[in-house]
Amino acid sequence: MPFTKDNPAIYYQKTGSGTAIIFIAPPAMGHLTFRYQTLLEDSFTVITFDNRGDCSSEHTDTKLTFSQFVDDVKRVLDENGISQAIVCGYSNGGLIAQQFALSYPEHTLALILIGGYHAPKSIILRTEYKIGIAIARKEWIPLLAKGLAFNHFSDKTEAKEIELEIKKTNADMLAQQYQLGLNYDNEDHLSHIDVPLLIIYGATDHYVHPYQNIFRKKLKDVEVAYVHRSKHQVPTKYFHECNAIIYEWTKRKQLK
Repeated sequence: MPFTKDNPAIYYQKTGSGTAIIFIAPPAMGHLTFRYQTLLEDSFTVITFDNRGDCSSEHTDTKLTFSQFVDDVKRVLDENGISQAIVCGYSNGGLIAQQFALSYPEHTLALILIGGYHAPKSIILRTEYKIGIAIARKEWIPLLAKGLAFNHFSDKTEAKEIELEIKKTNADMLAQQYQLGLNYDNEDHLSHIDVPLLIIYGATDHYVHPYQNIFRKKLKDVEVAYVHRSKHQVPTKYFHECNAIIYEWTKRKQLK
């Protein structure tokens, strides 16, 4: 199993060749969130990984910072000898992706947000984060694992596989990860992101759609694509459409 050398060891998977895309998952979900994005391997180097404390990655007993999650993305890229990558974050993973683009602009080729927002400001989003914190603090990881697996995968075998991975997640680190996401807001810094941005929304994922207005206002090069009938679970429930949008956009932007 491939892990980064420095502690905590981060579990990752790499497949394909060509321009690199690194995918960043929401809390607890890990690399299997993007099992269908590995289908892009014929056109890209596809890298998926587990955030520290999640699934198969190691956990620590120290207080976490948001920058540690960002630096872990860089560690995974360094481990694979990749100097520049398209950085794609799903849901809360999109916050890490944005901060990576701000912290490591020289290593960011482009930015993709799936179900993206710059800060969890809406009541619905903030409630979801608070529920996640409560579940983690009560150490109800098996319940969370079953719920996330059921919501994201229709195939029972694939759902069971990610459920078992999520069950490995460290409860204390998960609570901290949710809390860091809840407190994150980079609206004042968005204008410093100087790479193309693609936002992919589920067409019925209405409560995150308004966030695009801030991105359009702050960034120079923003495109938004909607996946018909999809809710939030675009990478798993509508992966053909998601992958096609990514492929077409990167080709048009001459990123591949």
